[in-house]
Amino acid sequence: MFLDHRFHTKGKIPTKLKLPDHYAIGNDRHLYLRLTSPHESTETLPEFIAKTRDKMPSGRWCFASPLHPGSFKQMPDAMTTIGAFIKAFEPERVRVAVLCPNHKGVDLDGFLPGRDLLADMHSIDDRVEVVALDVRKRNRNGLVLADFFDFT
Repeated sequence: MFLDHRFHTKGKIPTKLKLPDHYAIGNDRHLYLRLTSPHESTETLPEFIAKTRDKMPSGRWCFASPLHPGSFKQMPDAMTTIGAFIKAFEPERVRVAVLCPNHKGVDLDGFLPGRDLLADMHSIDDRVEVVALDVRKRNRNGLVLADFFDFT
């Protein structure tokens, strides 16, 4: 996303470990950017929803967060998590970007062996849109992600 100049990074992907979690992306719209998955943070689903709600007070918000496709530690799989997010926040739309291969080099068909991840994502709710992005090159496809938040 940071290839987009609206994030004030001059089109460069930041390399520092600590980034802001709040960005003004329009006159009346904000982005809550979460860089660690609730799976890795050992949160439960209710804790994830509560933390997200605390970070997005009143107003118009966009939200970006990494999720594990499958359940891990105390968190359920991405489909259950996204379904709970929809129930809690009633968003106009949810856009899921499946980044492949993942950080371990696993391609899409290996994320949840024996399951069709993209079909599972589409079955969550009619508001869910799904895109798979080839992320083998770090400086490509970032504008696709930034354009998800272009409402102004």
